[in-house]
Amino acid sequence: MKFKIVSLGCPKNLVESEYIIYSLEQAGHILTDDGDTVIINTCAFIADAVKESVETILQEAHRGGRRVIVTGCLVERYGEKLTGLLPEVDLFVGRNWYDDIDTLIEKKGFFIREGSFAETFPRKVLTNKPTAYLKIQEGCDNRCSYCTVPAIRGGLRSRSPEDIRREFGWLIENGYREINVIGQDITSYGKHSGTMLKRLLQDLLEKNGDYRLRLLYMHPKGIDDDLIDLIARSDKVIPYLDIPIQHSEDRILKMMGRGYTKHGLESLFARTRGKMPDAVLRTTVIVGFPGETEDEFRGLMDFIGQQEFDMLGAFMYSREEGTPAYRLRGHIKKGIKQARYNAVMEMQKEISRRHLKRLEGKTMEVVVEEKEGASTVGRLIIQAPDIDGIAFIRGGCSTGEMREGKIVKTLDYDVIVEV
Repeated sequence: MKFKIVSLGCPKNLVESEYIIYSLEQAGHILTDDGDTVIINTCAFIADAVKESVETILQEAHRGGRRVIVTGCLVERYGEKLTGLLPEVDLFVGRNWYDDIDTLIEKKGFFIREGSFAETFPRKVLTNKPTAYLKIQEGCDNRCSYCTVPAIRGGLRSRSPEDIRREFGWLIENGYREINVIGQDITSYGKHSGTMLKRLLQDLLEKNGDYRLRLLYMHPKGIDDDLIDLIARSDKVIPYLDIPIQHSEDRILKMMGRGYTKHGLESLFARTRGKMPDAVLRTTVIVGFPGETEDEFRGLMDFIGQQEFDMLGAFMYSREEGTPAYRLRGHIKKGIKQARYNAVMEMQKEISRRHLKRLEGKTMEVVVEEKEGASTVGRLIIQAPDIDGIAFIRGGCSTGEMREGKIVKTLDYDVIVEV
């Protein structure tokens, strides 16, 4: 069978798509750009993601003449009701069937079972060299009041250190040099098995080779001084910390169930910058949470202005059925949420522009990603794939390289580099 796969949502979903492809190819099926079967690995974290998933399913189904298989978070969140809502789909597969997906591929119906899928190796890496993802855990125990992830992906489950080391070694040996460590909250890694993120990183960093590690999605309450010290000491860990704060004001943080205070955040960022003055800090915030007052929104804006994060993403609060926040009073009108979102992003654009301007004339490592016509594009090593800015690269280079380059010009979020 020839099959095509469409992977929506986060890098964790992409890794699972890579695992699906490997399993099907091992069974003799062939990955193509347009096969007789299309598999759509969906996201359903918030309403916009659900909308994108459904629109993609309908778009693929209306092309006709192919089997349509839907898997991923949409199936886990909405269950068998999807069979009535999306009759165009031939087969629905829950995430905990991935190990056996080759046995289902030619069937029809709905297959879902309890559990928490975590294994992702061996897999067929879809990202271009030198970049790959290394998923170390599944699910989440934090239970933030607005979040659907625990209901969709289950509670925290950490992969064994031995399995992670084996996959990490395989990636390095196959030419992947920028390894992005991912999970819903990697700081909670090993909580139920007597290990921890710091110990895992120490084990990985014993591996010889020319590589860099990037740590993504770290919950503020899971970052201690020992972890900061480890990152600061290692020349193989990229000094890039993705720490979603979601808000700064204590009342909102408490209603969100985040488990820390504004003072705690201020202390964390002060300690981090004290140990790593050149560290790149990225965060995300949610505006328009139920009951967020104008004063609390201004407090968030003041906090962003004081902290000056290098990169920041904002979301308008999405009211998701089944979450505790769904039942809160004081839901805010969309127009107000949009205005607050616009204000945050306008402030951040100016901060990002100023921070990048400081880099002009400096030499920095750049990842060469692809050719676009006569142009070559990539990223600074301090820019994460797909979520941060890009680098327009001048000079002779090849895709997949990591090169030293001089930053000759900066824009709002992007840079021009000469290698």
